[in-house]
Amino acid sequence: MRYYETPREAIDYFREEYEFLSNFYPTKVVFDGITYFNSEAAYQAQKCLHAEDRGRFARLSSDEAKRLGQKVERRPDWDKVKRGIMEKVVYEKFSQNPALARALLDTGTKPLKEGNYWKDLYWGVDLKTGEGENHLGKILMRLREDFRRNGIPDALPFREPLTGPFEGIWMDDRDITLSECECIVNATNETLLASGGVDGAVFRAAGPALRAACAALGGCGVGEAKLTGGYGLKARYIIHTVGPKYPTENCRQNLTRCYLESLDLAKKNGIHSIAFPSISTGKFSYPKKEACRIAVSAVKGWLRDNRDYRMKIVFSCVDPTIYELIYSELTGAET
Repeated sequence: MRYYETPREAIDYFREEYEFLSNFYPTKVVFDGITYFNSEAAYQAQKCLHAEDRGRFARLSSDEAKRLGQKVERRPDWDKVKRGIMEKVVYEKFSQNPALARALLDTGTKPLKEGNYWKDLYWGVDLKTGEGENHLGKILMRLREDFRRNGIPDALPFREPLTGPFEGIWMDDRDITLSECECIVNATNETLLASGGVDGAVFRAAGPALRAACAALGGCGVGEAKLTGGYGLKARYIIHTVGPKYPTENCRQNLTRCYLESLDLAKKNGIHSIAFPSISTGKFSYPKKEACRIAVSAVKGWLRDNRDYRMKIVFSCVDPTIYELIYSELTGAET
C-alpha cells in the first residue's frame, strides 16, 4: 500500500505525489542570475564564501549539490542567514513554476512537515517521534498562505533554447509538462494512475480530467503505450508508457519497446513532435547510462525506419545527469 492511500491529517512525508514539496525535486530555479536544476542546489550554492564558486552547483543533481555543499569553504555567517536564504530559494522555486505553486495551494490547509528518518530536526521532523523544528514545512505553509491571499505571481520569463538538432533529435532541460511539443510521453505504471516523479507532475499539470481518461483505458502493459488528450497541458496529447523495473527479464527489450511503441502510436495519430522523459530511470531503478544509450539508439533507429514521416523528437532532461548522458550519446562527447 502506498503511503498516501489512507487519509492523513498532515502531509508529513515529501514523497510520491508530494515529492514536489522537497528541495530534491528536479525543477529549474533561477537564483541570483544562476540557473540551477533543483532548489537544493540553489540553496547549497549560497554556502560558498566566494560567490564565483556558486556556479559549480548549476548543473548538479540534488544529491551531488548536497555533497559539494559539505566541502566548500563556507561563509562565516551561514548559520545566521541560512533560514532566510532557504525562504528565498523556496519562494523562487514555486513562483517560477506556477504548476508547482498551484499544487502547493491544492494541499489545502493541511500541516506540512518534512518527515524524515535521518534525524534532520532543524528543517524537518523525525517520522518516528514527531520531534523537530520543521522550518522547511513552516516556510512552505507561509508561502501557501501568501499565494492564497495574493495569488500566484507571473512566472519568470526565462527559457534556455532547445539544444540540437542532432540527426533530428533535440534536448530540453525544462520540466516536460512545459513542453511545446504536440505530445509528451508520460512514464507511468501498469495501473495508469499517478504516482510520483514525472507521472505525478504530468497528472498535476493536466488536471483531474486526465485521471478519468486513464481510468477508462484499463491499464497498460510493460513496454506498451496508450494515448489520451493533454487537457491542462500545452501539449495536445499524452502518450502513457510503462517502463520495465530493473533488473527484470527482458528489461532492455521492454525499454526499447517503450520508445518504439510511443513513436508508432504518435505516427498513427498524425503527431509530428513528441517529448520523452528518461523512462525507468527513477523509481524503476534502471541504470541511467544504459537507459540513455537504449533511448537514443531506439529513437535513432525509428527515425531511420520512418524517413518518410516528419517527426521532431525532444528528450526532456531536467535531471542534469540525464542531460549530460543523452548529450554524450547524441554527440559522442565524453562525460
